[in-house]
Amino acid sequence: MSFLAHDLLEGRGAGSRGYDIAAEYVAAQYQTLGLEPGVNGSWFQSVPFRRTLPDPGSTITLTHPGAAPVTLRFGTDFTTYGDPLTTSKVIDGDVVFAGFGISAPERKYDDYAKVDVKGKIVAIFSGAPANFPNAVRAHYASTLTKLENAASRGAAGMILLNTATDAARFPWDRSVRQAKLGSMHWLRADGTPASVFPPVSTTVSLNAAATELLFGGASTSLTGVITSIGKGTPKPFALPVHATMNIGARHEAVRSANVVGVLRGSDPVLRDQYVIYSAHLDHIGITEPVNGDAINNGAIDNASGIAGMLEVARAFTLLPQRPRRSIIFLATTAEEKGLRGADYYANNPTVPIESLVANLNIDGLMMIHRTRDLVPLGAETSDIGDVVTRVARQMNVELSPDPFPEEVFFVRSDQYPFVKRGVPALFVNSGYKAVDPNVNPQQSMEEWMRVRYHAPGDDMTQPLDFATGAMLAEFDFRVGVELANADARPKWKPNDFLGDRFGRK
Repeated sequence: MSFLAHDLLEGRGAGSRGYDIAAEYVAAQYQTLGLEPGVNGSWFQSVPFRRTLPDPGSTITLTHPGAAPVTLRFGTDFTTYGDPLTTSKVIDGDVVFAGFGISAPERKYDDYAKVDVKGKIVAIFSGAPANFPNAVRAHYASTLTKLENAASRGAAGMILLNTATDAARFPWDRSVRQAKLGSMHWLRADGTPASVFPPVSTTVSLNAAATELLFGGASTSLTGVITSIGKGTPKPFALPVHATMNIGARHEAVRSANVVGVLRGSDPVLRDQYVIYSAHLDHIGITEPVNGDAINNGAIDNASGIAGMLEVARAFTLLPQRPRRSIIFLATTAEEKGLRGADYYANNPTVPIESLVANLNIDGLMMIHRTRDLVPLGAETSDIGDVVTRVARQMNVELSPDPFPEEVFFVRSDQYPFVKRGVPALFVNSGYKAVDPNVNPQQSMEEWMRVRYHAPGDDMTQPLDFATGAMLAEFDFRVGVELANADARPKWKPNDFLGDRFGRK
């Protein structure tokens, strides 16, 4: 962690010099541990990207009936990552409030059922209804899922809405700093960017004040709309406003590599199946300074996860006998740009995708307090959950449900691209039952998210409880050992939402 989070690596932004140094470091660690290169004799899976940098002169003009047009400014009123398909895009249309922007037939829920958005701009809130089961909620809360849905309805653009509550959780100035870094999309063989859904190929995000302005003169007040969102019962309707969005951007060709190592299994048959560990190596790099510091070191997010994965790899090499199945260790790039490196690997795997039996993802080992419990996201979706229960019993660790389902962490890290390719996955993090009765874990977590998450304060000077990190790494190791040695590969639970949607038949 100390090396990866050092200022010399400049925050490990994907496609940067600092990231490349980090990638060489991880490859050297793999080699020292005795792993095999995982990409045709190389450690590096080079990923072609298009980086899109937003034009700070981008504007949005809002026109309400009988009122003078109002111009919103990039960075002050809204953010955008630009359009990956064009350097100059004008989106012109009436605006329709579309709730969460979700169509979930299995829940008999559809924000688009009573509104026509063809050729119009949809304005939506993040998240999904709280009464959706966790996995369902996570899937439909994904911005990619919402973009695809809006595009299929013929929408011309998308506006993401923010409230004062959102600003308290994720400060607006942080959103602006990160937006200025732009987006990255991996390129297909024909040169087109993946995970783009024309015509809704770009989004803008309004701050709380601009969101309030958008709803001026609406038949339902913004306060009433926010209340309905909280209840999970929004009623979409056309807003009395026309928007003209002038979005400029600059495109760059960039390459950045996933780093892949393999520990070959011992069973002559099962060695051609793989348990794949993943952890993202990138962070957000250099931004505008915060209290004089411009380097976002990413110590917890995710130098900790890479360090944990390397220690898991070390533990596997020290076993008296190698596991029956092979183990892949994948350090991904561009996670902070939308899980791009993991998505590239899942769609361009170094082994047949059907040979991947499980993904164990390690992201942001929350070592900010000592806990006696863990939160195993995804455990309920497959047989991996049975292994999780056994390992927790062996380690005398409690298992807790997700305390922040509204954050939909299961779609916000690198396990999700694997899930979408039919691979059962698990993402474990520390819980919220503090060993010290004087510690309020939820309060400290919320404070960390507000002050240090994606900010220069996530460095090695912050309080870190390494015993908690070790507990998490050991847990991930033990689960992987069981999965690698089991007679049968894990299966999706019967009638599981993700298994039914993505599992191989």
